[in-house]
Amino acid sequence: MKKSMFPGFLFLVKMVVVGKILGSRGVKGEAKVLPLTYSTRRFDELTEVYVSEGEGYRRLIIDNSRVSGRYVIIKFRELSTPEDVKKLKGKELLIKEEQSPPLPEGVYYHYQIMGLEVFTEQGELIGRVTNIIETGSNDVYVVTGEREVLIPAIDEVVKEIDLENKRMIIHLIEGLMD
Repeated sequence: MKKSMFPGFLFLVKMVVVGKILGSRGVKGEAKVLPLTYSTRRFDELTEVYVSEGEGYRRLIIDNSRVSGRYVIIKFRELSTPEDVKKLKGKELLIKEEQSPPLPEGVYYHYQIMGLEVFTEQGELIGRVTNIIETGSNDVYVVTGEREVLIPAIDEVVKEIDLENKRMIIHLIEGLMD
């Protein structure tokens, strides 16, 4: 968690990445954003996002957004020129965790899975989830421990995800650890 600073306030808040500013678009200070969320339409629902700045966050108000191919073009109230946007190039756009819509039971956001400790059903620690590969049919969890192991995110293998205790229990199928 980072400290979040707003005028007159200092508090701890958990933030979730939803996009990354790639650069400016046009002459009106619009930002070209790579969405890092489940849908490009997610930005239609947002009125504000944050970027890391020093030890805190800077709030950016979204005036409007539109989808352009696989990118989202966003006009932020605080950014009026291409130069303003270029200063934020490479910055991640974040929202407060509580702004993420709830998911159905058994479905998780990537940020919830990242960092979980992975154990076998027998209690052996395999490692920690360090990356997630989206394959189309199912995600694959990259687990790093003594070595790197690829764990398919399927019911046959992933038996339990315990977010409160930050752990995942897996069933070892033949060939998984080879």
